[in-house]
Amino acid sequence: MNAPAKGDIHVSLGTPFTFGGEKKRDLLVAAALAAPAGTNDPVDLALLSAASRQEDLRHYQQLSYTSHDPQFKRSITRIRHLDTGREQMIARGNLESILYLCRADESTRYRASMEADRHEADDFRAVGVAHGFGPQPDGGEQWEFLGFIPVKATRSKTSRKEAPNEYRYVVVWDWQLRFLHWAAFATILTLCLSGWLIGSARLTYAGTTGDPYFIGYLRLVHFIAGWLLVSMGILRIAGLFLASTKYQHWRALFPISLKDLKNLYRVGRNYLLCIFEHGPHYIGHNPLQQVAYTGIYLIALLAILTGFCLYSAYDANHWLFGYFFWLNDLIGIQYVRLIHLFMLWIFLAFIPIHVYLAIRADTVEREGAISSIFSGGRWCRKGTRFEDD
Repeated sequence: MNAPAKGDIHVSLGTPFTFGGEKKRDLLVAAALAAPAGTNDPVDLALLSAASRQEDLRHYQQLSYTSHDPQFKRSITRIRHLDTGREQMIARGNLESILYLCRADESTRYRASMEADRHEADDFRAVGVAHGFGPQPDGGEQWEFLGFIPVKATRSKTSRKEAPNEYRYVVVWDWQLRFLHWAAFATILTLCLSGWLIGSARLTYAGTTGDPYFIGYLRLVHFIAGWLLVSMGILRIAGLFLASTKYQHWRALFPISLKDLKNLYRVGRNYLLCIFEHGPHYIGHNPLQQVAYTGIYLIALLAILTGFCLYSAYDANHWLFGYFFWLNDLIGIQYVRLIHLFMLWIFLAFIPIHVYLAIRADTVEREGAISSIFSGGRWCRKGTRFEDD
């Protein structure tokens, strides 16, 4: 919603964000009724204009108005509905102040803050609204959080082309790493699928009714994909020392500083939804991602090691694979095969979790994780403090 400009100030209202089953229409009307009588403030006029198209505001009478308190950053208005005689109080102001007034729980605070941050990316500020009932038997007042309305006031109407002025572009991943990422994804998926088919006894016997070399073809695909993964692993290790950005350097794989270790705990609690708070901002990988990706690299290394051990059983005297046969003698080839199969299920569990967390970062935290692995960079909002900047 756009409001008429007052002088050279243009006010834009976003879609009201409600809580507790409140209707957007009622939230907008409540925010408008909280404006002082005879106001000339552009934001108040914008809210009154938008609310008057939803409901006839002449049915309400303003009984009292407590002006905006610089300390608490909110105002309180008492109104009466002329048709029913019912009175109520409306508080409007800074979102955090309104949430504090309502004694909102952590879940509500977290959800409201996250949604407000999403609108803030488009230069909207959240105007919180609550209605109150009182006095209570203990002499106090009871407040219920209704939601917030995104408001943007600018000197002149802005366009989307001007929005990047509030951001800076940071190159995070070079084209070599992005290529290796997607190539490794395709290769690991091929290894998982072919390995699962090879390990299925039913498919082994089914192959005798068709092509007798069915399993042989599967093993060939598996071996080729395995060697491709080894080659990409060598290139990735080289890239850790020859990286073009610091976010790809080997130091970015480990939370080695005390600050990163503390943030590892914070991010872990946030991801597990055990606590509602804004996690630390990282341009590259946050500490939890560092631990997870380093762990999956080690899992891939173990899968390659056990794969070489299994392959050595066919030629224990080979100049290369002969060095891997010792593990078969140490624990038995069946246990080596079991460990190799276990790596398959770890990868199959990791892939959907990895995709989910990447989508979550883009849609909830607005971190640009998905877009950066395609484009190589991120638009970082100016003024945001990044731990690894």
